[in-house]
Amino acid sequence: MPRRPDRDGQLHSTGTGVSGTSGTSIFGESGARGHNSAVKVFVPGMLLAVLLGLTGSCFAASNYAIVSGVVRDAHGTPQMGAVVELLSADAGAIATAFTDDQGRYRLASIIPGQYQIRATAVFLVPVTRANLKLQAGAAAIVNLTMSTLFEAENWLPAQKRRADEPVDDWKWTLRSTANRPLLRLVGSDDDKAPNSSNTEEGHRLGLQGRVTVSGSDGAFGEGGVHQTLILSHTLRNGDNTVMRAEIGDPQPGVPEGASVEMTAGYERRSPLGGSMRMVSSYQSHPELTYGDGTGLQVLQLASAEQLNLGDAVMIDAGTLIQAERLAASRFTSEPFVRVKVKPTSNVMVEYRYATGRTLQSSDDLDDLKPPVGVLSDAAGRPLDAKGSHQEVSITRKLGGERSITVAAYHDAFSNAALEGSGLIDRNDLEELSVSGLGMVTDPTTGAFRLTADGYTGRGVSATLVEPLTSSLSAWVEYDLGTALRSSLEPSFAVSDVQNQIAPHTVQAASVSLRGKIQRTGTSLKAEYRWQPARTLTQVNAYNADAGEAYVGFYVRQRLWRGRFLPQGLDAVVEATNLLEQGYQPVLAPDGQTLFLAQMPRAFQGGLAFNF
Repeated sequence: MPRRPDRDGQLHSTGTGVSGTSGTSIFGESGARGHNSAVKVFVPGMLLAVLLGLTGSCFAASNYAIVSGVVRDAHGTPQMGAVVELLSADAGAIATAFTDDQGRYRLASIIPGQYQIRATAVFLVPVTRANLKLQAGAAAIVNLTMSTLFEAENWLPAQKRRADEPVDDWKWTLRSTANRPLLRLVGSDDDKAPNSSNTEEGHRLGLQGRVTVSGSDGAFGEGGVHQTLILSHTLRNGDNTVMRAEIGDPQPGVPEGASVEMTAGYERRSPLGGSMRMVSSYQSHPELTYGDGTGLQVLQLASAEQLNLGDAVMIDAGTLIQAERLAASRFTSEPFVRVKVKPTSNVMVEYRYATGRTLQSSDDLDDLKPPVGVLSDAAGRPLDAKGSHQEVSITRKLGGERSITVAAYHDAFSNAALEGSGLIDRNDLEELSVSGLGMVTDPTTGAFRLTADGYTGRGVSATLVEPLTSSLSAWVEYDLGTALRSSLEPSFAVSDVQNQIAPHTVQAASVSLRGKIQRTGTSLKAEYRWQPARTLTQVNAYNADAGEAYVGFYVRQRLWRGRFLPQGLDAVVEATNLLEQGYQPVLAPDGQTLFLAQMPRAFQGGLAFNF
C-alpha cells in the first residue's frame, strides 16, 4: 500500500482503513479495525473465486468441441431455416440448430466423440454425414449439400445428355465446381470419414471456362477443325450465366467462309427447388448445299421452367422458337411439358409431351451446342421434322442405384429425315431437286440428309440401370416400335427412295457402359446398339436417352500434369458406327453408289484446356 510522510516524518497509509490508522470510518476506531479485518479476508477470497471461475471456463472450453458450417442445395444456394441435428452413434439427437439467412449454423459445447450430422429442409432430400470425429477443443467446419427431391441423380443419370456423354459435354455442369464440400473425404479403403478442418469455405464464384480444338470426319455439319470457347459465371445468389462460341476453319471449295456458332444462356434457381432457364443460339453453315443454293442460318430462343408442387409432383415445361433460312425462311415453335409424380419413395410415374426432338426437357438445355437438324424440300425451302410424342413411363428403384423403367408411347411425324454418306456433285443435286427429292449435303464430310414422308407409330421400351461402381453403370435397353425400313432390293435409285421405304414395327436393343473410372481421370461411354440392318430411322425416335447405332464409344481422358503439360488438359475421342453396319446402298443419278444408314460412321477428336 503506498504511504506518505506526515508532519513527524512517519509513514502512514493513504487507504481507507485497510492498514494503518490514518483512515477514517463512520464506525469509529474499533469498527475500522473490524472492517479492515473483513476486507482482508474478502479480497483474497474474491480473487480466488475469480481465478477458479476463469480456470473452470478455460477447462470447460478446452474439453468441448464446436461444429459449424453452411447448408446449400446442389446448385450452391444457401438454405435458410434448415434443421441441423448432431446425432450420436445410435441416432439419438445430441444438439439441434437452425440455419440463418446465409445458410450458416453453429453447434457449441459438444462432448468429444464420434457423431453423425444431419440436415433437413422443406422440398429437399435430407443429407447425413457419418463418422464425424470430434476432439477436445476442436472447431470442425462441416458444410452440407442437399439435393431436391427430383434431382436426376436420385433416380437415373441425367436424361438425354450427361457430363460423361459426347457432343460437347461442358454444359451447365461448370457450375458444379462452385459447390465443393469443405471437408475432404479421406481414410483407408475409401470409408469416406470426414476429418475436422478450419480451411476457408470452398464456395468458388467467378469465371470458369474451357478452350477446345477438335477435328471431325463424317459428321454432318461438323467437318474440318473447330475452335471452341466456353465461359461460365456463377453469381453469389446462385444464378448462372454461360456463353459458348465456336468457329470452324474455312474449307476448300467453300468461298463463303467458315461455320460459326454462338450460344448464351442464363439460369435462375427458385428457393423452392425449381429453376428457370433461357438459352439463345445462332449458327451459320455456309458449307451446306441444297438444290441450286448454299448456306444455312438458324436462330433459336429456348426457355424452360421447373416447378415443384410439394414433395411428390414436379412440372417441367418450355418451348423452342426457331427461325431457319435456306432458300427461304421458316418460323416454328416447339413446346413440351413433363409431369412427374412420386406416389412412393421407390416409384415415379411420368407423362411426357413433346413436338420437337431438340427440346424435350429443361435438361436438354444443358447441351450448349445447337444441333444441325436441317431438312429441305425440292425447292430448297426448309422443312421441320417435328410431330407429336406422348409417353407414359414408370420407374422403380430396385435398391441402391439400381432401377428399371418401362414406357409406352405414340409418335406422329410430319416429315422424316434419312441420313447417308457419299459425295454428290452439284449437277446430281440439281437433278435430284428437279425430280422432287429434297436433299441437303455437306461436301466437307461427304454426309447428306434427304427428306421422306412422315409416318405415325407406337411402341414400348424398357431400361435397366445396374451400377458397377460408385461412378460406372451398365445400361440395358430394349425398344419395340415403328421405324422406316427399306425394301428387299439390294440397291435402288436415290430419287426413288420414297417408293422403297415404309414404316414397320421392328425391335432394337442396346447394352452400354457409362460413367467414370475412378482414380484415372477417364470418362467413358461404350455401347453396342443392335437393330435390323435395313432400318433407316431410329426405333423410339423421341427416346430421352437415345444411344447411337451399332458400335460406338466416347472417351475423355485427363492428361496428368507433368513437366511439359499444363494443368486441366483433356483429350477427347469419339466414334459412331465404327464398323459401318446397317448401310443400304443406293444409286446417284451419275451411277455412283451412295449409302443410307440410320447413323453413318463418324470420328471426332481433340484437346480441351480447362481454366
